[in-house]
Amino acid sequence: MFFRPGVKSTVKRLAACGLALLTALALTPGTASAERYSARYVLAVTDDSTGERSVTTLNCAPAGGAHPGARAACDAIAEAGSIEAIAPADGVCTMEYRPVTATAHGHEQFEATFGNPCVLRLAKGEVFAF
Repeated sequence: MFFRPGVKSTVKRLAACGLALLTALALTPGTASAERYSARYVLAVTDDSTGERSVTTLNCAPAGGAHPGARAACDAIAEAGSIEAIAPADGVCTMEYRPVTATAHGHEQFEATFGNPCVLRLAKGEVFAF
């Protein structure tokens, strides 16, 4: 091969720059990697006195599934960091004792019993509102 003076060193420099760029891209953490990750849940609410059970699916990032308020439910989970960590909202419920058990399986495991559906709604917001 015949190279003019200086061309060979230019090709080597371009190759080195290209290799450095590819290495930098490979080592750079993806800024949208968490956004692309899809958290999936199967949510259930069981009326402990009757055994009646409601079940739905919830997908987050992007919000979807059969849950009627998927976007609000996913936002609540994302803001708190987990279903367990969702802080109870202020509100008033009747003193009716009709316990319900809420469960989540999938991306996170969660199970808790609440005094009635209103207490569940205040405790976990839109996540179990289906």
